[in-house]
Amino acid sequence: MPLALRQYTLRKLREPPKDTAEEDIRWICSSLGFVGKRDKNETAFQILSQLVKSAKEESGLTAEQLTQLVTPTIGSVIYHLKRLIKAGLVIKNGSRYELRMRTFQGTIQEIRKEVDLLLDDVTEVARGIDGSR
Repeated sequence: MPLALRQYTLRKLREPPKDTAEEDIRWICSSLGFVGKRDKNETAFQILSQLVKSAKEESGLTAEQLTQLVTPTIGSVIYHLKRLIKAGLVIKNGSRYELRMRTFQGTIQEIRKEVDLLLDDVTEVARGIDGSR
């Protein structure tokens, strides 16, 4: 997927308590803008948590399986899956959804590479703007 189709939201938050993997995943979701006031059920967080678990078992999950695990409607699950795909965290492999890379850390590292490339492009354009004065 071209970088132009990606959408990133980054928030600077305090470090997570590091008590549990669940809290760490929630912190990452919050840092990336997936947990907010509108998502009272924290559906994106729940989906990502399930996909992290399924990555350890090297299997993806269908939208129907995710709906059973996180209990919102199928429409809500698909909405959040689309957002997670647009952000580059999740891919669709056949009928299954999975983390973009085999591990959560690998997935985050790939997003970091994309963000770095994007910021390189933005910096280059800014350099051109500054030079045109």
